Amino acid sequence: MSKLPTQSVSVTLIDEATGERLATTNVPVEQLPDTLALDTSLDVANQRYAVARAEPLTKAEFAKEQRLTLFLRKVESLDPDNILFSLPTICGAALPESAPGKASGGVCILHEDDWRQCEIVALDHGPSIAAELEAIQQIYATESADTGWHKLHVRERIDHPVPRGMRWRDVTARLGQHDPLGGISFGDGRQLVRGAVAVTLRNGVIVWGIEAAGELTVLCLQNVAQASPSTVAALKRVADELSLVLVDWCRCRVYCPGGGKIDGALGSPWDDVQ
Repeated sequence: MSKLPTQSVSVTLIDEATGERLATTNVPVEQLPDTLALDTSLDVANQRYAVARAEPLTKAEFAKEQRLTLFLRKVESLDPDNILFSLPTICGAALPESAPGKASGGVCILHEDDWRQCEIVALDHGPSIAAELEAIQQIYATESADTGWHKLHVRERIDHPVPRGMRWRDVTARLGQHDPLGGISFGDGRQLVRGAVAVTLRNGVIVWGIEAAGELTVLCLQNVAQASPSTVAALKRVADELSLVLVDWCRCRVYCPGGGKIDGALGSPWDDVQ
């Protein structure tokens, strides 16, 4: 008994970008997918292509018409050596929890990479600060490129940066003149960081933190390089009186209480503006 011939479909491959016909071939219908509405890719002459669109879309249609045209888009592979990071370091801790909300005042909208990039840390973390600074400087020394870094350092040594029991009012009482902010958000002003408290100082410097059970868990700064002399004095007062260290991680700049030193620091956050 002879076998029935296998039904085939004439498949034409077209480069969507150029309109060039890449190939035309007959393919047994059972080797084709039931639908091309889903993401589909294939190799043509050692080049990977994604199916941008298909005419017709379903096996029932192209089996009936005995033809199928696939419009293909090249899948470009990236050389990992050409991928650059825009920052030398980021914080490894997860972003703080956010929720939909409406602030009673202005909202400071941050980029995700801003998370704990300039922060206030307990002096007790001095050895960990020094170790993180050393790792960041290694990135500068070995991984820098014209427009970024081949690698970055993920900071993971300091889980709870501020002293236990520190309250927001302990900070604001030493800041002098300031204006309250309504909230902090990462990327979307409608999603507010839970427990966030924030104030603005002169020249647009922002001090903000997160409170949980009545005490601070993190304390951060934004726009610190823009500080006026009076704002610098206020921030130094906070550090001096509460035994805190002000750290600008990306620039490896540190202010210690009383002008003290930490290994690896390349000066204070205000060396360029004073």
